Amino acid sequence: TTTTTEGMERVGLAEPFQPYDEDKESSFISRDTPEGEFASSVEKAKGEFAVGNLFEAVLSQTFREKLDENTPPSVLFRRLRSRNPSPYGFMINLGEQEYLVGASPEMFVRCESTMQDGKKEALRVETCPISGTVARGADALEDAQRVKSLIMNAKEESELTMCTDVDRNDKSRICEPGSVKVIGRRQIEMYSRLIHTVDHVEGYLRKEFDALDAFLCHTWAVTVTGAPKTWAIQFVEENERSQRCWYGGAVGMVGFDGSMNTGLTLRTVRVKDGAAEVRAGATLLYDSDPPAEEKETELKASALIDAIVRAGPEDTTTSSP
Repeated sequence: TTTTTEGMERVGLAEPFQPYDEDKESSFISRDTPEGEFASSVEKAKGEFAVGNLFEAVLSQTFREKLDENTPPSVLFRRLRSRNPSPYGFMINLGEQEYLVGASPEMFVRCESTMQDGKKEALRVETCPISGTVARGADALEDAQRVKSLIMNAKEESELTMCTDVDRNDKSRICEPGSVKVIGRRQIEMYSRLIHTVDHVEGYLRKEFDALDAFLCHTWAVTVTGAPKTWAIQFVEENERSQRCWYGGAVGMVGFDGSMNTGLTLRTVRVKDGAAEVRAGATLLYDSDPPAEEKETELKASALIDAIVRAGPEDTTTSSP
């Protein structure tokens, strides 16, 4: 039996990237939600919070740009990897002129075996919900001020607290009683244009469950839906202008040893028929400021839009990683 694919014939069809065709679309729509409408949807959400139908909701909108022959998905990936390095970077050719190019900051579900005295013990499941966002400063001193303002912001703290509470409840359905713990609270993570607060939650699966059970019981993450999940998803469907497609899904790997490592498809460019789509969302609470939430979605999308529209030294294949 062979242990390598080296030398095997490649039988898949070669399908070169096709840039945007101006003749196929009479009027190009640069964003699915007209400016100001997202803020109006935030007001609707606040009404739902007031009567107790929702505690938290995550609304999103999509921004679009045209791609030419000089900006294939491979170039987008190199730009993102250089300008906005993240824990989960990926480029996937889905066929039929659809690609995913991502630089996701957020772990969805990770499982790994634990060992004690040389023997395999329970599967450890962990997640790192992200909620709480502020823009990067101009320098290290301004970054420090932004971190301070983020940590002191009660609304941003409430966002993450609620997400983590739901996440803990998800784990409690399949983990050993007493094993679910928050092992990191409001940790700071910095990216090219954003500063986030992140919690770190772990638990140990009961013997009748495996990594796929852990994946399914967290579906879909509270950080991209809201709480209660069913009502939040219904609110999203009623108030977002377009389908989410791959946004809020997950990309990762499942190991033959039963392990798993997945990241949410956030900060991800979906390329379809030569058009690049960037979807970004904001976590809404009762005390959300509607214009500020709309601006947050624009800020989150900005790093990816920069990678789409601005050429750089990463464009050549000889650039260092």
